[in-house]
Amino acid sequence: MALTRPRRSSSLSYTSSPGYIVDPLRRGFGRILKFKRKGAFRAGITVGEAQANVRLSDSDSFSMQDLGVDVRGKIYVNLRWPGYSPLNYEIPVDGYGGYADLQSLARRVGRAVSHYLQANVIPIRWDRIEMQHLEELSIGMWHLKMSAQ
Repeated sequence: MALTRPRRSSSLSYTSSPGYIVDPLRRGFGRILKFKRKGAFRAGITVGEAQANVRLSDSDSFSMQDLGVDVRGKIYVNLRWPGYSPLNYEIPVDGYGGYADLQSLARRVGRAVSHYLQANVIPIRWDRIEMQHLEELSIGMWHLKMSAQ
């Protein structure tokens, strides 16, 4: 008797995943907040675009509680570049109706990146640095994933 593989239902050929990574050992941490231009196919904005207040898609999809904003209305962002010491920045988060304004957050994170580059005298232009996403390390503590174009 031949064993047959179970057939996959065509209605389940695509399932959407949540906007964050679920790891049972991290207990809810590991959310990813993507910086994606409105109408773009891939995530990532340059530091110059962030400071110019570019429009982001899903700009009101994260609540203050999702971001882990403290009672002072701030989160902590860890910035790190290979070969240089990491720095933590306090970033104020604006919002309305319990939801965070991601355009304002991206602008402030872009400002922190430009300060980090100047403070460490990293010889790279701002329009070549692309901010990919923020990854949650713990409640209210985020790490920025950057890349050079």
